[in-house]
Amino acid sequence: TRLIALTPLSQKNLKVNGLAIGLGLDEVYESMSNQKVINPKVVNGFNIEINPLGIIWICFYKPDRSENRETSIVNGINLSIAGFLKNTSHNGLNISIYNYGRQMNGASFTFFGTYVENLNGFYFSCFGNSAKKGRGISISALNDINDFKGLQIGIVNQTENMKGVQIGLINKNTKGKNFQIGFWNKNSKRTMPILNF
Repeated sequence: TRLIALTPLSQKNLKVNGLAIGLGLDEVYESMSNQKVINPKVVNGFNIEINPLGIIWICFYKPDRSENRETSIVNGINLSIAGFLKNTSHNGLNISIYNYGRQMNGASFTFFGTYVENLNGFYFSCFGNSAKKGRGISISALNDINDFKGLQIGIVNQTENMKGVQIGLINKNTKGKNFQIGFWNKNSKRTMPILNF
């Protein structure tokens, strides 16, 4: 356990209670150095990522090539000029360009988007929020969450199963109970402009 550590973390120092600063925690560093992640890395406190190449990595990132397991956990505040990749879970506040993580609990503010398996809390991004399961408030140009309970505000809101409210130009929900306010609204019962329930 370290109070202050540089990232990427080595297999000898897997836990930080304080400040982690550097290139980041993502599994891409293990693949570059031929390390095998056995236990997840944990940061309790502040995680600051200053990797200028992170925004380029997301363009070439292939999530199907990485292992489907948790390799890092951040409990606290994450500030990044890039963002998390697939196998990171975060509990707390995230401010980054993107977030392609495993699970997010808390508040997230991203420029491009948040794409996670599970999200709980408040999520804002300019272009898109996407998840398999979500609870809370999601604000973005495109909200695409399979199973959602809460409030969606965006240009296009789309869910498979929703309980809550959708506010946007186009709202679509396949099943569940929700209230829709928008230019065009569609749910399992009817398709209507302005208001639908």
